[in-house]
Amino acid sequence: MAQYSWATCPTATRVQINTFCENLRTILDTQLIGIYLHGSLAMGCFNPTRSDIDMLVVTQQALSVFVKRQLVLQLLQASNQPHPIEISFLVAEQINPYQHPLPFDLHYSETWREQNQAELVNGAWQHWNERRGTDIDLDAHITILQQRGITLYGQEHQQIFPEIPIKHYIAAIIDDYYGARETKSSNSVYFLLNTCRIHAYLQSCHIYSKDEGGVYGLTTLPVEFIGLITLALDIYRGRSAERKFEPELLDRFTTYMDNYIHEWQQA
Repeated sequence: MAQYSWATCPTATRVQINTFCENLRTILDTQLIGIYLHGSLAMGCFNPTRSDIDMLVVTQQALSVFVKRQLVLQLLQASNQPHPIEISFLVAEQINPYQHPLPFDLHYSETWREQNQAELVNGAWQHWNERRGTDIDLDAHITILQQRGITLYGQEHQQIFPEIPIKHYIAAIIDDYYGARETKSSNSVYFLLNTCRIHAYLQSCHIYSKDEGGVYGLTTLPVEFIGLITLALDIYRGRSAERKFEPELLDRFTTYMDNYIHEWQQA
């Protein structure tokens, strides 16, 4: 299975994204400032059988619940056709100048599909603007976007997004590590490759994709973990079928990274 960038992705992927972007432009009209791509497709390691499409959208002002309803209906239709979409809608004046934690106006991923469907039916969507959300993951998304992202429509991302303080980016990726650690047995490929790229940043300030992180891990982390990381890369790249990882070795890898983070924080 080949890996793709935005420039080389399959026709079905490009059609999904272009169609979705056109629909966003129609719904948001003059409110829309820009649509931005980050994640594996922007960094050239998109696997059509397992990767999400990761996007950020910036608008002029906070959106009405009626516009949000239109957007969620569009997302329910567009996501998983064929790839899952994970997306956050941000308001320009709420993100620049930078504040912490960063607020979002609307978020969608497949995790929220059933809840969104239910709220559209039972009328709870009418209260969406009564809740305000923040997400420290945005510190990581925007940092990656600034360095490796792609502007799909509108103003260039360098003009729109704030510079994220390094301490907040680090806090976000360490928080992500501990979150992935909780599900390492059921989501081992993500845990392993993401941990490798976190190590790479803490060690030398390199921002890597999960694939690049895995390659880094093969050459940098202890030799006992080479088989573990190689298998994670093979599965991620589509060269090997999904399989369970050896629990004891996975635990030793986790202990190694726990200790590394602890020592890094104490330094």
